[in-house]
Amino acid sequence: MTPRIGGQFLPGPAGPLAVVLIEPAHDVATRFGALYVPPFGDEMNRARRMVALQARAFAARGGAVAILDLRGTGDSGGDHGQATWEGWHADVSFAWDWLARRVPAPCVLWGLRTGGLLAAESVGRRGISPAALLLWQPVLSGRSFFNQLLRLQKARSLSGLGEEGADSRALRSALGAGRPIEVGGYDIHPELVAGAEAVTLEATQMPDIAIIWRETSVAIPAAVSATAMRLADRWTASGASVDIAAVSGPSFWMTQEITEAPQLIADTTATMERHVRGHHQALS
Repeated sequence: MTPRIGGQFLPGPAGPLAVVLIEPAHDVATRFGALYVPPFGDEMNRARRMVALQARAFAARGGAVAILDLRGTGDSGGDHGQATWEGWHADVSFAWDWLARRVPAPCVLWGLRTGGLLAAESVGRRGISPAALLLWQPVLSGRSFFNQLLRLQKARSLSGLGEEGADSRALRSALGAGRPIEVGGYDIHPELVAGAEAVTLEATQMPDIAIIWRETSVAIPAAVSATAMRLADRWTASGASVDIAAVSGPSFWMTQEITEAPQLIADTTATMERHVRGHHQALS
C-alpha cells in the first residue's frame, strides 16, 4: 500500500505555491484530507522528516495530505523578505480551497509551531471551517516567538556567529521604522513580524470545532504545559471539543540533527483515525 506522492505548483494569490500531495494507494479509499501549514524558518526544514512520516501514516489510513510551502519559503515563489502574515493567510486559504475541491471527504487543517498559530487564527477568523484543527506544539504568542528569535540573534552576534552589531534593540528599531531585518539568514518583512505579534492563542476565539492538540515532552511522564491546559479549558468552555495531550519525544523542530518522535506519529494517527471514524458515523 505505497502512497501516491506528487508535487505541483498552485497559482497562488501572489505567485506559485509549492504543494507536495501524499495520497492513499489506489486500493485505499480516501477518507479525509489534511492541509499542513509549516513553521517559521529553520523549524520548517528540521521538521520535514517528521511531517513526511506523519503524512505517510495518514495516507495509509485514507488521508490525502497537502504539504504547503508558504510564499517565500521552500519551493514556492517570492523572496522570504517579501512575505507578510496576511499574505500567508491568503496562501493558506487558497490552498485550503484547492484541497477541499480535490478531496471528496472531510478536511483537516494541521499546523506546527507558528504554522499552528497561523492555522488557529485562520479558523478563529472563520475564514476556514475544517472538520478538525490539528495543532502540533503550537506557538502561543507571536510576540513571544519573535522576542525569542531576536534574543537568539543577539546571542549569535555576541558569540561571533551572527551579523556584527545585530542586537535585539537594533532589530526592533529597524522593524519599527518599517525596514526589513535579517535573522539567522532569513530576511524578514516588518509586516510579517507585526502581523504575527498581534496574534495570541489566548485571544483567538474558537468556533464549535474539534481541536486535536499534541505536544512532545522529554519529561517522565510526559505532561502538557499548564498554560496550554488553561487555554484548552477556555476553548472547551466556549464550545470547542479539545483533545489535548503530551507524548514522549524530542523537540524535533529545533534539534540540530534530524530527529523523530515516533510516539507523536502513532498517537496523532490513532487519534485522527478515531475522529474520522466518528465523523463518518455522525454523517451516516
